[in-house]
Amino acid sequence: MKAAPSWVSLLRRTPRRAWAAACCLVLVALPAYGSGQLEAIRQRGVLVVGVKTDYPPFGMLSSAAVQEGFEHDLAADLAARLGVQLRTVGVSSTNRLQVLDDGRVDVTIATLGDTAERRQIATLVEPDYYSSGVALMTRPDSNLQHWSELRGQTVCAIQGSYFNRTMALRYLLNLQIYANGRDAKMAVRDARCRGWLFDNTAIAGDLLSPEWHDYQIRLPPELMTPWAIAIARSERGGALERLVGDTVAQWHRQGTLLALERKWGLPPSPFLAQMQVLWNEKDADGRYLCRRQADGQWPVVCRNQIFVMSADVVGLRRWGLRLYEKTGINLTYIYDDYERREFLHGIAMTLALTFSCVTGSLLLGIALAWLALRTPPAIGAAVRSVALVMRMTPPLLQIYVLLFGVGSAVAARWGLQFSAFWIVVLCLSAYTGSGLMHILDNEAREAWRSTPGLVLDLPGLLHLMGRSSASVTASLVNVAKATMIASAVAVPELLSVSTSIIAEHGNVATMMNTLMLFFVLLIFGVLHVLRRLQSRGDHERA
Repeated sequence: MKAAPSWVSLLRRTPRRAWAAACCLVLVALPAYGSGQLEAIRQRGVLVVGVKTDYPPFGMLSSAAVQEGFEHDLAADLAARLGVQLRTVGVSSTNRLQVLDDGRVDVTIATLGDTAERRQIATLVEPDYYSSGVALMTRPDSNLQHWSELRGQTVCAIQGSYFNRTMALRYLLNLQIYANGRDAKMAVRDARCRGWLFDNTAIAGDLLSPEWHDYQIRLPPELMTPWAIAIARSERGGALERLVGDTVAQWHRQGTLLALERKWGLPPSPFLAQMQVLWNEKDADGRYLCRRQADGQWPVVCRNQIFVMSADVVGLRRWGLRLYEKTGINLTYIYDDYERREFLHGIAMTLALTFSCVTGSLLLGIALAWLALRTPPAIGAAVRSVALVMRMTPPLLQIYVLLFGVGSAVAARWGLQFSAFWIVVLCLSAYTGSGLMHILDNEAREAWRSTPGLVLDLPGLLHLMGRSSASVTASLVNVAKATMIASAVAVPELLSVSTSIIAEHGNVATMMNTLMLFFVLLIFGVLHVLRRLQSRGDHERA
Protein backbone atom coordinates (compact mmCIF):
# COMPACT_ATOMS: atom_id res chain seq x y z
CA MET A 1 0.00 0.00 0.00
CA LYS A 2 1.44 3.31 -1.16
CA ALA A 3 1.84 6.27 1.19
CA ALA A 4 -0.35 9.27 0.57
CA PRO A 5 1.45 11.98 -1.41
CA SER A 6 2.76 14.84 0.68
CA TRP A 7 1.35 18.37 0.30
CA VAL A 8 4.64 19.52 -1.17
CA SER A 9 4.56 16.89 -3.91
CA LEU A 10 0.89 17.66 -4.57
CA LEU A 11 1.68 21.33 -5.04
CA ARG A 12 4.51 20.49 -7.39
CA ARG A 13 2.25 18.26 -9.53
CA THR A 14 -0.47 20.88 -9.94
CA PRO A 15 -0.16 22.56 -13.39
CA ARG A 16 0.60 26.29 -13.42
CA ARG A 17 -2.49 27.00 -15.52
CA ALA A 18 -4.69 25.52 -12.78
CA TRP A 19 -3.10 27.81 -10.19
CA ALA A 20 -3.63 30.86 -12.40
CA ALA A 21 -7.32 29.99 -12.90
CA ALA A 22 -7.81 29.53 -9.16
CA CYS A 23 -6.26 32.92 -8.43
CA CYS A 24 -8.55 34.59 -10.96
CA LEU A 25 -11.60 33.01 -9.33
CA VAL A 26 -10.50 34.31 -5.92
CA LEU A 27 -9.98 37.84 -7.29
CA VAL A 28 -13.41 37.86 -8.92
CA ALA A 29 -15.00 36.75 -5.67
CA LEU A 30 -13.43 39.66 -3.73
CA PRO A 31 -15.39 42.97 -3.53
CA ALA A 32 -14.34 45.80 -5.84
CA TYR A 33 -11.55 48.06 -4.53
CA GLY A 34 -12.87 50.97 -2.50
CA SER A 35 -16.52 49.92 -2.70
CA GLY A 36 -16.90 47.54 0.24
CA GLN A 37 -17.06 49.91 3.22
CA LEU A 38 -20.37 51.53 2.29
CA GLU A 39 -22.03 48.15 1.85
CA ALA A 40 -20.57 46.99 5.17
CA ILE A 41 -22.04 50.04 6.92
CA ARG A 42 -25.49 49.37 5.48
CA GLN A 43 -25.40 45.70 6.40
CA ARG A 44 -24.24 46.54 9.91
CA GLY A 45 -26.89 49.27 10.23
CA VAL A 46 -24.48 51.51 12.13
CA LEU A 47 -22.17 54.33 11.00
CA VAL A 48 -19.15 54.75 13.27
CA VAL A 49 -17.77 58.30 13.21
CA GLY A 50 -14.72 59.71 15.00
CA VAL A 51 -15.41 63.15 16.54
CA LYS A 52 -13.57 65.32 19.01
CA THR A 53 -14.63 65.81 22.61
CA ASP A 54 -12.16 68.57 23.55
CA TYR A 55 -12.76 71.23 20.93
CA PRO A 56 -15.92 73.23 21.69
CA PRO A 57 -18.20 73.99 20.00
CA PHE A 58 -17.18 71.51 17.27
CA GLY A 59 -16.87 68.50 19.53
CA MET A 60 -17.35 68.31 23.30
CA LEU A 61 -19.07 66.55 26.17
CA SER A 62 -22.28 67.91 27.65
CA SER A 63 -22.90 68.19 31.40
CA ALA A 64 -24.36 64.67 31.16
CA ALA A 65 -21.13 63.39 29.52
CA VAL A 66 -22.88 63.04 26.13
CA GLN A 67 -20.99 63.88 22.95
CA GLU A 68 -22.31 66.94 21.14
CA GLY A 69 -21.23 69.80 18.95
CA PHE A 70 -21.14 71.11 15.39
CA GLU A 71 -19.37 68.06 13.96
CA HIS A 72 -21.43 65.62 16.00
CA ASP A 73 -24.50 67.10 14.31
CA LEU A 74 -22.86 66.55 10.92
CA ALA A 75 -22.20 62.91 11.81
CA ALA A 76 -25.85 62.49 12.84
CA ASP A 77 -27.06 64.02 9.57
CA LEU A 78 -24.76 61.75 7.53
CA ALA A 79 -26.07 58.66 9.36
CA ALA A 80 -29.67 59.78 8.80
CA ARG A 81 -29.06 60.18 5.06
CA LEU A 82 -27.58 56.67 5.01
CA GLY A 83 -30.59 55.33 6.92
CA VAL A 84 -28.47 53.80 9.69
CA GLN A 85 -27.83 54.46 13.36
CA LEU A 86 -24.91 56.58 14.56
CA ARG A 87 -22.18 55.58 16.96
CA THR A 88 -19.49 58.16 17.74
CA VAL A 89 -15.98 57.53 19.01
CA GLY A 90 -14.01 60.24 20.76
CA VAL A 91 -10.75 61.08 18.95
CA SER A 92 -7.95 63.58 19.40
CA SER A 93 -5.67 65.49 17.05
CA THR A 94 -3.01 62.81 17.45
CA ASN A 95 -5.09 59.68 16.75
CA ARG A 96 -7.93 60.85 14.49
CA LEU A 97 -6.31 59.35 11.36
CA GLN A 98 -4.93 56.29 13.09
CA VAL A 99 -8.40 55.11 14.09
CA LEU A 100 -9.36 55.21 10.40
CA ASP A 101 -6.33 53.15 9.44
CA ASP A 102 -7.10 50.65 12.20
CA GLY A 103 -10.72 50.30 11.04
CA ARG A 104 -12.15 51.45 14.38
CA VAL A 105 -14.24 54.12 12.64
CA ASP A 106 -15.76 54.46 9.19
CA VAL A 107 -15.50 58.23 8.97
CA THR A 108 -13.64 60.96 10.83
CA ILE A 109 -15.14 64.44 11.24
CA ALA A 110 -12.68 66.08 13.60
CA THR A 111 -11.45 69.59 12.61
CA LEU A 112 -9.05 67.99 10.12
CA GLY A 113 -7.17 70.47 7.92
CA ASP A 114 -7.03 69.46 4.26
CA THR A 115 -3.28 69.16 3.56
CA ALA A 116 -1.13 67.26 1.08
CA GLU A 117 0.56 65.29 3.85
CA ARG A 118 -2.76 64.05 5.24
CA ARG A 119 -3.97 63.08 1.79
CA GLN A 120 -1.14 60.56 1.72
CA ILE A 121 -2.47 58.94 4.91
CA ALA A 122 -6.23 58.94 4.33
CA THR A 123 -8.87 59.86 1.76
CA LEU A 124 -9.91 63.46 2.37
CA VAL A 125 -13.28 64.03 0.75
CA GLU A 126 -14.06 67.06 -1.37
CA PRO A 127 -15.76 69.47 -1.05
CA ASP A 128 -14.39 70.73 2.27
CA TYR A 129 -17.03 71.48 4.87
CA TYR A 130 -15.45 74.23 7.00
CA SER A 131 -12.34 76.35 7.24
CA SER A 132 -10.16 77.81 9.95
CA GLY A 133 -7.41 80.40 10.02
CA VAL A 134 -5.27 82.52 12.26
CA ALA A 135 -7.23 85.08 14.28
CA LEU A 136 -6.57 87.54 17.09
CA MET A 137 -8.51 87.46 20.35
CA THR A 138 -8.67 91.03 21.69
CA ARG A 139 -10.02 92.81 24.74
CA PRO A 140 -13.55 94.28 24.75
CA ASP A 141 -12.21 97.84 24.35
CA SER A 142 -10.14 97.04 21.25
CA ASN A 143 -10.85 99.11 18.13
CA LEU A 144 -8.54 97.34 15.68
CA GLN A 145 -9.74 97.49 12.08
CA HIS A 146 -6.83 96.09 10.05
CA TRP A 147 -3.96 93.66 10.62
CA SER A 148 -1.55 96.37 9.45
CA GLU A 149 -2.32 98.36 12.61
CA LEU A 150 -0.41 95.72 14.60
CA ARG A 151 2.96 96.36 12.93
CA GLY A 152 5.66 96.62 15.56
CA GLN A 153 3.25 95.90 18.42
CA THR A 154 3.34 93.09 20.99
CA VAL A 155 1.07 90.12 20.29
CA CYS A 156 0.73 86.99 22.45
CA ALA A 157 1.31 83.60 20.82
CA ILE A 158 1.69 79.93 21.76
CA GLN A 159 5.05 78.21 21.52
CA GLY A 160 5.29 75.94 18.47
CA SER A 161 2.28 77.29 16.55
CA TYR A 162 3.00 76.76 12.84
CA PHE A 163 1.83 80.24 11.88
CA ASN A 164 3.95 82.27 14.33
CA ARG A 165 6.84 82.94 11.98
CA THR A 166 4.65 83.65 8.95
CA MET A 167 2.44 86.16 10.78
CA ALA A 168 5.42 87.82 12.47
CA LEU A 169 7.14 88.36 9.11
CA ARG A 170 3.99 89.41 7.28
CA TYR A 171 2.94 92.09 9.78
CA LEU A 172 6.21 92.77 11.63
CA LEU A 173 4.72 91.57 14.91
CA ASN A 174 6.61 91.47 18.18
CA LEU A 175 5.56 88.03 19.43
CA GLN A 176 5.41 87.36 23.16
CA ILE A 177 5.55 83.55 23.38
CA TYR A 178 3.70 81.57 26.07
CA ALA A 179 3.68 77.84 26.79
CA ASN A 180 -0.12 77.50 26.72
CA GLY A 181 -3.31 79.29 25.77
CA ARG A 182 -4.37 79.99 29.33
CA ASP A 183 -1.29 82.11 30.06
CA ALA A 184 -1.61 83.90 26.71
CA LYS A 185 -5.24 84.81 27.40
CA MET A 186 -4.29 86.11 30.84
CA ALA A 187 -1.68 88.32 29.23
CA VAL A 188 -4.34 89.76 26.92
CA ARG A 189 -6.60 90.40 29.91
CA ASP A 190 -3.77 92.22 31.72
CA ALA A 191 -3.00 94.37 28.62
CA ARG A 192 0.49 92.92 28.26
CA CYS A 193 -0.20 92.42 24.56
CA ARG A 194 -2.72 93.61 21.98
CA GLY A 195 -4.26 90.18 21.49
CA TRP A 196 -3.79 86.40 21.35
CA LEU A 197 -2.76 84.93 17.99
CA PHE A 198 -4.34 81.49 17.52
CA ASP A 199 -6.76 79.36 15.50
CA ASN A 200 -10.01 81.26 15.02
CA THR A 201 -12.25 78.26 15.73
CA ALA A 202 -10.52 77.60 19.06
CA ILE A 203 -10.88 81.26 19.99
CA ALA A 204 -14.54 81.15 18.99
CA GLY A 205 -15.02 78.29 21.45
CA ASP A 206 -13.36 80.32 24.23
CA LEU A 207 -15.63 83.28 23.52
CA LEU A 208 -18.62 81.11 24.38
CA SER A 209 -17.44 80.75 27.98
CA PRO A 210 -18.57 83.29 30.61
CA GLU A 211 -14.97 84.24 31.42
CA TRP A 212 -14.18 85.45 27.90
CA HIS A 213 -17.65 86.23 26.62
CA ASP A 214 -16.97 89.97 26.20
CA TYR A 215 -13.73 89.45 24.27
CA GLN A 216 -13.79 89.54 20.49
CA ILE A 217 -12.33 88.64 17.11
CA ARG A 218 -12.33 91.91 15.18
CA LEU A 219 -9.90 91.09 12.35
CA PRO A 220 -10.62 88.65 9.49
CA PRO A 221 -8.79 85.31 9.81
CA GLU A 222 -5.53 84.86 7.89
CA LEU A 223 -3.84 81.75 6.40
CA MET A 224 -7.16 79.97 5.91
CA THR A 225 -7.06 76.14 5.82
CA PRO A 226 -10.17 74.18 4.74
CA TRP A 227 -11.37 71.18 6.77
CA ALA A 228 -12.24 67.84 5.21
CA ILE A 229 -14.07 64.68 6.21
CA ALA A 230 -11.70 61.70 6.17
CA ILE A 231 -12.32 58.08 5.27
CA ALA A 232 -9.88 55.18 4.89
CA ARG A 233 -7.23 55.40 2.20
CA SER A 234 -8.54 52.17 0.65
CA GLU A 235 -11.88 53.87 -0.02
CA ARG A 236 -10.38 56.45 -2.42
CA GLY A 237 -12.51 56.60 -5.55
CA GLY A 238 -15.11 54.29 -4.05
CA ALA A 239 -18.81 54.51 -3.28
CA LEU A 240 -18.32 55.83 0.25
CA GLU A 241 -16.18 58.74 -0.91
CA ARG A 242 -18.77 59.66 -3.54
CA LEU A 243 -21.67 59.50 -1.07
CA VAL A 244 -19.89 61.61 1.57
CA GLY A 245 -18.85 64.16 -1.08
CA ASP A 246 -22.41 64.43 -2.40
CA THR A 247 -23.66 64.88 1.17
CA VAL A 248 -21.25 67.74 1.87
CA ALA A 249 -22.31 69.36 -1.41
CA GLN A 250 -25.92 69.20 -0.24
CA TRP A 251 -24.96 70.71 3.11
CA HIS A 252 -23.54 73.70 1.26
CA ARG A 253 -26.52 74.02 -1.09
CA GLN A 254 -29.20 73.63 1.59
CA GLY A 255 -27.58 75.94 4.15
CA THR A 256 -27.12 73.11 6.67
CA LEU A 257 -23.65 74.28 7.66
CA LEU A 258 -24.74 77.90 8.02
CA ALA A 259 -27.62 76.81 10.25
CA LEU A 260 -25.28 74.80 12.49
CA GLU A 261 -22.93 77.74 12.65
CA ARG A 262 -25.74 79.87 14.07
CA LYS A 263 -26.91 77.08 16.37
CA TRP A 264 -23.50 76.77 18.03
CA GLY A 265 -22.87 80.49 18.30
CA LEU A 266 -19.96 80.62 15.86
CA PRO A 267 -19.08 83.92 14.15
CA PRO A 268 -20.13 84.08 10.47
CA SER A 269 -17.61 82.22 8.32
CA PRO A 270 -16.74 83.86 4.98
CA PHE A 271 -15.78 80.39 3.74
CA LEU A 272 -19.28 78.99 4.31
CA ALA A 273 -20.91 82.04 2.74
CA GLN A 274 -18.72 81.73 -0.36
CA MET A 275 -19.26 77.99 -0.63
CA GLN A 276 -23.04 78.32 -0.43
CA VAL A 277 -22.96 80.79 -3.31
CA LEU A 278 -20.57 78.60 -5.34
CA TRP A 279 -22.48 75.35 -4.86
CA ASN A 280 -25.83 76.97 -5.71
CA GLU A 281 -24.51 78.66 -8.87
CA LYS A 282 -26.12 77.39 -12.08
CA ASP A 283 -25.11 77.44 -15.74
CA ALA A 284 -27.15 78.65 -18.72
CA ASP A 285 -29.05 75.34 -18.81
CA GLY A 286 -30.18 75.73 -15.20
CA ARG A 287 -27.94 72.93 -13.91
CA TYR A 288 -25.60 73.27 -10.97
CA LEU A 289 -22.17 74.48 -12.00
CA CYS A 290 -20.65 72.22 -9.32
CA ARG A 291 -21.89 68.81 -10.42
CA ARG A 292 -20.17 65.50 -10.99
CA GLN A 293 -18.45 65.18 -14.35
CA ALA A 294 -18.38 62.03 -16.47
CA ASP A 295 -15.33 60.75 -14.59
CA GLY A 296 -17.04 61.31 -11.23
CA GLN A 297 -14.86 64.29 -10.32
CA TRP A 298 -16.01 67.79 -9.39
CA PRO A 299 -15.19 70.65 -11.80
CA VAL A 300 -11.88 72.38 -11.09
CA VAL A 301 -13.55 75.60 -9.91
CA CYS A 302 -15.37 73.64 -7.18
CA ARG A 303 -12.32 71.87 -5.77
CA ASN A 304 -9.68 72.83 -3.24
CA GLN A 305 -7.37 74.84 -5.50
CA ILE A 306 -4.24 73.77 -3.61
CA PHE A 307 -4.60 70.24 -5.01
CA VAL A 308 -5.45 71.13 -8.60
CA MET A 309 -2.84 69.69 -11.01
CA SER A 310 -1.85 70.72 -14.53
CA ALA A 311 -3.90 67.89 -16.01
CA ASP A 312 -7.03 69.37 -14.40
CA VAL A 313 -6.85 72.80 -16.06
CA VAL A 314 -6.18 74.47 -19.38
CA GLY A 315 -4.52 77.62 -20.71
CA LEU A 316 -2.00 79.71 -18.82
CA ARG A 317 -2.69 78.00 -15.53
CA ARG A 318 -1.95 74.60 -17.01
CA TRP A 319 1.39 75.87 -18.29
CA GLY A 320 2.26 77.37 -14.89
CA LEU A 321 1.32 74.25 -12.93
CA ARG A 322 3.18 71.97 -15.35
CA LEU A 323 6.30 74.14 -15.00
CA TYR A 324 5.98 73.89 -11.21
CA GLU A 325 5.45 70.12 -11.26
CA LYS A 326 8.51 69.54 -13.48
CA THR A 327 10.96 72.16 -12.18
CA GLY A 328 9.70 73.38 -8.80
CA ILE A 329 9.56 76.96 -10.14
CA ASN A 330 6.20 78.30 -8.97
CA LEU A 331 5.27 81.41 -11.00
CA THR A 332 1.91 81.94 -9.33
CA TYR A 333 2.07 85.66 -10.12
CA ILE A 334 1.76 84.74 -13.80
CA TYR A 335 -0.77 81.91 -13.98
CA ASP A 336 -2.97 82.65 -10.93
CA ASP A 337 -5.54 85.34 -11.73
CA TYR A 338 -5.71 86.82 -8.24
CA GLU A 339 -1.97 86.91 -7.62
CA ARG A 340 -1.27 88.23 -11.12
CA ARG A 341 -3.65 91.11 -10.42
CA GLU A 342 -2.01 91.80 -7.06
CA PHE A 343 1.49 91.52 -8.56
CA LEU A 344 0.70 93.98 -11.35
CA HIS A 345 -0.85 96.33 -8.80
CA GLY A 346 2.38 96.06 -6.77
CA ILE A 347 4.45 96.94 -9.85
CA ALA A 348 2.20 99.91 -10.59
CA MET A 349 2.44 101.08 -6.98
CA THR A 350 6.25 100.75 -7.03
CA LEU A 351 6.52 102.71 -10.28
CA ALA A 352 4.21 105.41 -8.89
CA LEU A 353 6.33 105.63 -5.73
CA THR A 354 9.54 105.84 -7.76
CA PHE A 355 8.24 108.57 -10.07
CA SER A 356 6.74 110.57 -7.20
CA CYS A 357 9.84 110.30 -5.00
CA VAL A 358 12.31 111.16 -7.78
CA THR A 359 10.19 114.11 -8.94
CA GLY A 360 9.52 115.27 -5.37
CA SER A 361 13.22 115.04 -4.48
CA LEU A 362 14.23 117.14 -7.49
CA LEU A 363 11.59 119.81 -6.86
CA LEU A 364 12.22 119.98 -3.14
CA GLY A 365 16.00 120.06 -3.60
CA ILE A 366 15.80 122.96 -6.04
CA ALA A 367 13.27 124.81 -3.86
CA LEU A 368 15.39 124.45 -0.71
CA ALA A 369 18.53 125.52 -2.57
CA TRP A 370 16.75 128.59 -3.95
CA LEU A 371 15.55 129.56 -0.46
CA ALA A 372 19.00 129.03 1.03
CA LEU A 373 20.76 131.04 -1.67
CA ARG A 374 18.28 133.78 -2.62
CA THR A 375 16.82 134.81 0.75
CA PRO A 376 18.35 136.90 3.57
CA PRO A 377 21.16 135.14 5.50
CA ALA A 378 19.00 134.45 8.57
CA ILE A 379 16.35 132.66 6.50
CA GLY A 380 19.01 130.85 4.49
CA ALA A 381 20.64 129.60 7.70
CA ALA A 382 17.29 128.38 9.01
CA VAL A 383 16.61 126.53 5.75
CA ARG A 384 20.05 124.87 5.93
CA SER A 385 19.38 123.80 9.55
CA VAL A 386 16.03 122.24 8.67
CA ALA A 387 17.59 120.49 5.66
CA LEU A 388 20.38 119.14 7.87
CA VAL A 389 17.86 117.62 10.28
CA MET A 390 15.94 116.00 7.40
CA ARG A 391 19.17 114.70 5.84
CA MET A 392 20.46 113.22 9.08
CA THR A 393 17.18 111.58 10.19
CA PRO A 394 16.62 108.06 8.73
CA PRO A 395 13.66 108.14 6.33
CA LEU A 396 11.95 105.16 7.99
CA LEU A 397 12.01 107.01 11.31
CA GLN A 398 10.49 110.08 9.63
CA ILE A 399 7.73 107.89 8.19
CA TYR A 400 6.92 106.32 11.58
CA VAL A 401 6.92 109.69 13.37
CA LEU A 402 4.56 111.26 10.83
CA LEU A 403 2.25 108.27 10.32
CA PHE A 404 2.05 106.74 13.80
CA GLY A 405 2.98 109.76 15.91
CA VAL A 406 1.53 112.89 14.35
CA GLY A 407 -0.98 110.86 12.30
CA SER A 408 -2.38 109.08 15.36
CA ALA A 409 -2.75 112.37 17.24
CA VAL A 410 -4.52 114.04 14.31
CA ALA A 411 -6.82 111.03 13.87
CA ALA A 412 -7.72 111.02 17.56
CA ARG A 413 -8.35 114.78 17.71
CA TRP A 414 -9.92 115.58 14.34
CA GLY A 415 -10.70 112.18 12.80
CA LEU A 416 -8.38 112.74 9.82
CA GLN A 417 -6.37 109.85 8.33
CA PHE A 418 -3.00 110.43 6.66
CA SER A 419 -2.33 108.53 3.43
CA ALA A 420 0.56 106.13 3.96
CA PHE A 421 1.53 106.47 0.27
CA TRP A 422 1.93 110.24 0.41
CA ILE A 423 3.66 110.10 3.81
CA VAL A 424 6.28 107.83 2.23
CA VAL A 425 6.64 110.16 -0.77
CA LEU A 426 6.96 113.20 1.49
CA CYS A 427 9.58 111.66 3.78
CA LEU A 428 11.71 110.15 1.03
CA SER A 429 11.52 113.39 -0.96
CA ALA A 430 12.49 115.42 2.12
CA TYR A 431 15.40 113.10 2.89
CA THR A 432 16.77 113.07 -0.67
CA GLY A 433 15.78 116.66 -1.48
CA SER A 434 17.74 117.97 1.51
CA GLY A 435 20.75 116.02 0.22
CA LEU A 436 20.34 117.61 -3.22
CA MET A 437 20.12 121.04 -1.59
CA HIS A 438 23.42 120.34 0.19
CA ILE A 439 25.03 119.39 -3.14
CA LEU A 440 23.75 122.56 -4.86
CA ASP A 441 24.74 124.71 -1.91
CA ASN A 442 28.32 123.46 -2.10
CA GLU A 443 28.41 123.95 -5.87
CA ALA A 444 27.12 127.52 -5.43
CA ARG A 445 29.89 128.33 -2.96
CA GLU A 446 32.47 127.07 -5.44
CA ALA A 447 30.86 129.14 -8.22
CA TRP A 448 30.94 132.29 -6.07
CA ARG A 449 34.61 131.77 -5.31
CA SER A 450 35.44 131.59 -9.02
CA THR A 451 32.91 134.24 -10.10
CA PRO A 452 32.19 136.79 -7.34
CA GLY A 453 28.82 138.49 -7.64
CA LEU A 454 27.30 135.63 -9.64
CA VAL A 455 23.50 135.66 -9.41
CA LEU A 456 22.04 132.19 -9.08
CA ASP A 457 18.52 132.27 -10.45
CA LEU A 458 16.55 129.18 -11.46
CA PRO A 459 18.49 128.61 -14.71
CA GLY A 460 21.70 129.04 -12.72
CA LEU A 461 20.61 126.40 -10.22
CA LEU A 462 19.81 124.01 -13.04
CA HIS A 463 23.27 124.66 -14.46
CA LEU A 464 24.83 123.84 -11.08
CA MET A 465 22.79 120.63 -11.00
CA GLY A 466 24.23 119.72 -14.40
CA ARG A 467 27.76 120.29 -13.10
CA SER A 468 27.12 117.94 -10.18
CA SER A 469 25.13 115.40 -12.21
CA ALA A 470 27.02 112.38 -10.87
CA SER A 471 26.11 113.15 -7.24
CA VAL A 472 22.55 114.11 -8.16
CA THR A 473 22.06 110.92 -10.17
CA ALA A 474 23.40 108.79 -7.31
CA SER A 475 20.98 110.41 -4.85
CA LEU A 476 17.99 109.89 -7.13
CA VAL A 477 18.93 106.27 -7.79
CA ASN A 478 19.15 105.71 -4.04
CA VAL A 479 15.68 107.14 -3.47
CA ALA A 480 14.34 104.79 -6.17
CA LYS A 481 15.81 101.86 -4.21
CA ALA A 482 14.46 103.20 -0.91
CA THR A 483 10.84 102.97 -2.09
CA MET A 484 10.87 99.35 -0.86
CA ILE A 485 10.59 100.58 2.74
CA ALA A 486 7.02 101.61 1.98
CA SER A 487 5.99 98.01 2.73
CA ALA A 488 6.76 98.71 6.41
CA VAL A 489 3.67 100.94 6.63
CA ALA A 490 1.32 98.72 4.59
CA VAL A 491 1.76 100.42 1.21
CA PRO A 492 1.08 97.49 -1.18
CA GLU A 493 4.16 97.92 -3.37
CA LEU A 494 6.00 95.01 -4.96
CA LEU A 495 7.94 93.87 -1.89
CA SER A 496 4.74 93.72 0.18
CA VAL A 497 2.90 91.72 -2.49
CA SER A 498 5.86 89.36 -2.97
CA THR A 499 6.05 88.72 0.77
CA SER A 500 2.37 87.78 0.80
CA ILE A 501 2.85 85.37 -2.11
CA ILE A 502 5.82 83.77 -0.34
CA ALA A 503 3.75 83.35 2.81
CA GLU A 504 1.05 81.52 0.86
CA HIS A 505 3.24 79.28 -1.34
CA GLY A 506 6.74 79.23 0.16
CA ASN A 507 8.34 80.00 -3.24
CA VAL A 508 11.09 82.13 -1.68
CA ALA A 509 13.78 81.64 -4.34
CA THR A 510 11.40 82.35 -7.22
CA MET A 511 10.03 85.56 -5.70
CA MET A 512 13.43 86.85 -4.53
CA ASN A 513 14.93 86.34 -7.99
CA THR A 514 11.92 88.04 -9.53
CA LEU A 515 12.29 91.00 -7.15
CA MET A 516 15.99 91.27 -7.91
CA LEU A 517 15.40 91.23 -11.67
CA PHE A 518 12.61 93.81 -11.41
CA PHE A 519 14.64 96.26 -9.34
CA VAL A 520 17.72 95.87 -11.57
CA LEU A 521 15.55 96.79 -14.56
CA LEU A 522 13.92 99.61 -12.59
CA ILE A 523 17.26 101.16 -11.57
CA PHE A 524 18.63 100.86 -15.10
CA GLY A 525 15.44 102.56 -16.33
CA VAL A 526 15.83 105.42 -13.84
CA LEU A 527 19.50 105.83 -14.83
CA HIS A 528 18.60 105.86 -18.51
CA VAL A 529 15.93 108.54 -18.05
CA LEU A 530 18.20 110.73 -15.90
CA ARG A 531 21.05 110.50 -18.41
CA ARG A 532 18.72 111.39 -21.26
CA LEU A 533 17.50 114.44 -19.33
CA GLN A 534 21.10 115.41 -18.55
CA SER A 535 22.12 115.07 -22.21
CA ARG A 536 19.17 117.18 -23.32
CA GLY A 537 20.03 119.86 -20.74
CA ASP A 538 23.68 119.91 -21.83
CA HIS A 539 22.62 120.22 -25.45
CA GLU A 540 20.28 123.14 -24.72
CA ARG A 541 22.92 124.97 -22.65
CA ALA A 542 25.46 124.49 -25.44
